[in-house]
Amino acid sequence: MKSVTSLKAALLNQRAFTLIEILIAVAITAIIAAIALPAYSSFIYKSDVRAAQADLLSLSLKMESQYQRTLSYPILPDDKKTTTDGIKEVLKGWSPNSNARDFNFTFEDNTATTYKITAKGKDDSRQKNCTISLTQDNVRTSANCKHITSGKWL
Repeated sequence: MKSVTSLKAALLNQRAFTLIEILIAVAITAIIAAIALPAYSSFIYKSDVRAAQADLLSLSLKMESQYQRTLSYPILPDDKKTTTDGIKEVLKGWSPNSNARDFNFTFEDNTATTYKITAKGKDDSRQKNCTISLTQDNVRTSANCKHITSGKWL
């Protein structure tokens, strides 16, 4: 009998978390999440832009390589220079590292002596309306990109 009595006493003396303690823990977790989420979102947006910038540089190197061999930039047909897939088809060996759903790559001014490559954020992506461009003179521009000063490259 004594062991049953001591067991009951042990159960009655056992301490659990109170509702207040649990609410405080939840509040602290919510505050930490509220601080961390915007910082994480900014990091994700910037990484999307950096990937697109790297793709533009890679495409530019492909164009410059062709220029050094033939003393003219390749001229893409009108139906190929307005889509990423068209550019990949003409300039074999180039493939964007950035997620295909985020940016569309196009050539705007494409002649034997000039080019301007543009990466524009797709309407259904995080980078909607973000436009990044690069010319044959290494003029780099950006506009409407979240968390990035307009006109600057990261």
